[in-house]
Amino acid sequence: MRGFLYSFWFLMTVIHSGQFALEGEKIEGTIPLSELGRLHDLLASTEGSMVWKLSSGIDKLERPWLFVDVEGEVQLVCQRCLKPMPFFVNVGSTLVQFPDEAHLDEAENADEDLEGIVIDPELDVIALIEDEILLALPFASRHEDCGADRIVLKDSKPNPFAVLAQLKTREAE
Repeated sequence: MRGFLYSFWFLMTVIHSGQFALEGEKIEGTIPLSELGRLHDLLASTEGSMVWKLSSGIDKLERPWLFVDVEGEVQLVCQRCLKPMPFFVNVGSTLVQFPDEAHLDEAENADEDLEGIVIDPELDVIALIEDEILLALPFASRHEDCGADRIVLKDSKPNPFAVLAQLKTREAE
């Protein structure tokens, strides 16, 4: 079964991540945004879908790895004008797998750029895809320029430094 390509996301959503990597498996699919519940609060619309691929193998240090590739467009909410804002997601992450947290922590301390996970005999692939999308989204999405619809609120309080300057000029008189 080595190298067999699964093309339907619903056929295999739970894998043994270590075994999957040892066999060099690949799966791919398309998932509707409406199926990714943890994203819903961040999106202006759940229309559309994400295309994903999960490939695997063993690195030169004989560690199993997973490569997660996700692409698609989502509609975020601009934090300035509160209108929909398109955002293109293009994720490519290599996740090195370790037998336990201790080995993972040791490897991450030795290499701060390493992205790792613990081998999971029941890894939910769709949850992993959703995690990668969430990590790719901006903390506070906003348009470069919200245009003429943007309202600028002016602070009605006087500048405290201007008040101090007035006091200083009165003392000098």
